[in-house]
Amino acid sequence: MLYFCLNDRVGRRRVELNEHNYIQDVLILLVALLAFVPIFQRLKIGSALAYLTAGIVIGPSVLGLFSGGEESRNLAELGVVFLLFAVGLEVSNERLRLFGMRAFLLAGAQVLVTTAILAGAAIMLGLSPAAAVVVGGALTFSSSAVVFQILSERGQMTGQFARSTIAILLVQDLMVAPMIVIAAALGNGGESVAIPLGMAALKFGFVLVAFILFERTILRSLLRLAAETGAPEVFTGATLLLVLGIGWVTEEAGLSMALGAFLAGKMVADTEYRHQVAADIQPFRGLLLGLFFMTVGMTLDLRFAALNAPTLGALVVGLMAIKTAILFVLAMAFGAPRERALALAALLSQGSEFAFVLLALAFDSRLLDGEARQLLTVAVGVSMALTPLGAVLVSRFAPKGRSGVSLLGNLDREGGEVRNHVVIAGFGQVGMAVARYLAGQRVPVLILDLSARRVRASRIRNLPVYYGNAGRTEVLRAAHLERAHALVVSVPEAAIAEQITALARRTFPGLKIFVRAPDEDWIGRMRTAGANAVVLEGLTTALELAERVMLVYAPEGEASG
Repeated sequence: MLYFCLNDRVGRRRVELNEHNYIQDVLILLVALLAFVPIFQRLKIGSALAYLTAGIVIGPSVLGLFSGGEESRNLAELGVVFLLFAVGLEVSNERLRLFGMRAFLLAGAQVLVTTAILAGAAIMLGLSPAAAVVVGGALTFSSSAVVFQILSERGQMTGQFARSTIAILLVQDLMVAPMIVIAAALGNGGESVAIPLGMAALKFGFVLVAFILFERTILRSLLRLAAETGAPEVFTGATLLLVLGIGWVTEEAGLSMALGAFLAGKMVADTEYRHQVAADIQPFRGLLLGLFFMTVGMTLDLRFAALNAPTLGALVVGLMAIKTAILFVLAMAFGAPRERALALAALLSQGSEFAFVLLALAFDSRLLDGEARQLLTVAVGVSMALTPLGAVLVSRFAPKGRSGVSLLGNLDREGGEVRNHVVIAGFGQVGMAVARYLAGQRVPVLILDLSARRVRASRIRNLPVYYGNAGRTEVLRAAHLERAHALVVSVPEAAIAEQITALARRTFPGLKIFVRAPDEDWIGRMRTAGANAVVLEGLTTALELAERVMLVYAPEGEASG
């Protein structure tokens, strides 16, 4: 009896210690996040490198504060899953058509030529052909997170230079999912890789057919059902079900969860719910991806890096020089001016966050040993840190443009060129009347509404109405408020109107905001939240809102003149 009591007590104590360690790990991660990310963002280095540095500092190489564990690794893998889902959301069919054939031919040539040359270099350095293919593919990719941040900060997200840059990054992102399948197949292939590659291609074909059928028969109905409940948590739950459910299916099929997440994002990309889905996954994606970068940082051995500094330096210089030279020559061959070709090549010469994923997969599949993985992972991280040097050329040669253009699906496709427009949040009776009045005055409008039925009915009539929650920063950015003339908040719920107003004012300080209010008690609150003008509910609410917008509205030529 005493034995069982003692055994039970020891078991409970062990569980308590495990829970304590797990909670302690979470606290350490959160403190590291708060300590490093703001500093790196202020230095305009990028949050990805902040997470990597935080992982190095709290990991075994420096302070040894983080005990790690299976739970942390599982959460980090989910970060990759959400990253691939977000990539899928960016590659809608309509959006791909925006860039033109020449941009995609350049992008395809860059991926194929760079992969072949880097794989050949890897074989010359002693890697097996299978490992060389995975390494060459991993190092071909450039960092979308780092490049987009640089372009956005410098106001260069529009124009031919931006189109070429984004097209190359999109094609690279499209190649990530096949590379994950190839890496897994090569790792399980033994001496002969033809059979596992063929089996992987066959499985992928079956999965792709099943997903196409799912997209055409069930997907829109599922999202519509979730949207029509009017409960944001239900729509978020449907989004998570898509990401994790489809990822689970592909994993059970012997492929990878990340591949399923990418396909799920690709399916959603061509629906009217795309921008709201992107907004819903952003918090999950950001935190889990940050954890992934931290776990990568924890695997880096600084002592090993110091002992192999000459080799690392040669790898970094060689990688960036080869990628720059290849893209410069290809861009010139496709008709880009010399200065633009050089700026494009310098900006995309670094490694990518996806390289960490593929190198880890190659290590787990025993294609790479620990030393090779360490060298390549550190080299990719250093190349990402050196990207701002390439951005100097971008600042000098790339054409200036307006900053902050969102890359979110349908709003970019149908409203990507709109500017000096009025965004209307809420398309009830008041919102409809305001939109009708402004349209009659030839003022461009863009409308956000959370009623799926109303959005669907409006889009059938070719009205610029989009499903999205105006209380989310990502949705407001997708509506291009950074270059809008005004925001009209016409939602009937005063508390929600106050929330939208406060968020818009914080995010876009110079924006003109007009709000409806139910009674005089709300006037002060709306003005405190940031409204420029508040109109009380009544028979002429819509007319007053529209007239106040027109009082300060000027056509684009006059506004810029």
